[in-house]
Amino acid sequence: MKIVFLKDLSEEDYSRYKNSELYSRVHSNYIFCDIHIEYYKEYWQQKWQDLSLIAFDNDDFYICLNMFTDGNELSFFGSPIEVFAIDDSPVKVMARAYQELFAKIESFKSTYGVRIIRFSDNQHFVFKYYSTPGFKEKITYHSYIDLSKTEEEIYMNVRKSYKSLINWGKRSMTFELYDNTNITPEVFDTFENFHIITSGRRTRSHESWLLQFKAVKEGMGFVVFGKLHDELVTAILILSGEKECFYGVCVNRRDLMAQKQPIGHATLLRCIYLAKEKGFKIFNVGNVTDREDPKANDIVKYQRGFNTILKAKLTFEAQI
Repeated sequence: MKIVFLKDLSEEDYSRYKNSELYSRVHSNYIFCDIHIEYYKEYWQQKWQDLSLIAFDNDDFYICLNMFTDGNELSFFGSPIEVFAIDDSPVKVMARAYQELFAKIESFKSTYGVRIIRFSDNQHFVFKYYSTPGFKEKITYHSYIDLSKTEEEIYMNVRKSYKSLINWGKRSMTFELYDNTNITPEVFDTFENFHIITSGRRTRSHESWLLQFKAVKEGMGFVVFGKLHDELVTAILILSGEKECFYGVCVNRRDLMAQKQPIGHATLLRCIYLAKEKGFKIFNVGNVTDREDPKANDIVKYQRGFNTILKAKLTFEAQI
């Protein structure tokens, strides 16, 4: 059994990893693809150190942990680590893989000064850290739309009060789709400048936008512009892995929102239908747990309106 840093895999081992079931599971979600990790590094403007690990033996890849440290905690840029594992592998093999992974993580205390670990629900990690100081759990709620359903079934799960707002958007607005077949730097510059104007300031670097443009150019996302009277009033960036789409960025004209014009509803539904047309399996609307901040809470209430099904997600924190 080998436990190595993901970044240190040899070219030959990485090629085998790319052909594995584990790689497919990790990259089904855009968030864990290499380009999004580069985006996170740029977005946070911090020197996160990559401590991602992989457990494997020859052609068999068992566990992958995408994780980073800021010098104190071990997490995925502040979010819980997702534990990707082929748990239907032989029990003795997986027991050894987890044992050696935990030993490696334990060594991070002295090597990197790590004291805290955050992770998503995994029975081996919960058992390992349950009795450690500072162990605590947190529950959040997430909205995932099943794209195997028909458009009619998806529409049935949209909040009833949204139906007239969506119909208004269909009648009053036009929509433009940009993906890897037609995206241009000029289109993405329009998106970035629209975001700056709407926000009243630059909230993140130009380089982070370039990384998202690269993702769309490489077929890992798409953009939808919504226009009213030929003017851009809403823009949405959808990011994607192999199977799952993620509701990444949304910008709406604030003056029109203040006037209660529903410019975003039909645009988001159009994105959901486009994701289905492109063959994706899941549309991840995001973490829609109630927030204390009123503005943030309004946003998640809006997001919850596009699906009647929520999934509860357990995450944990413990001292190493």
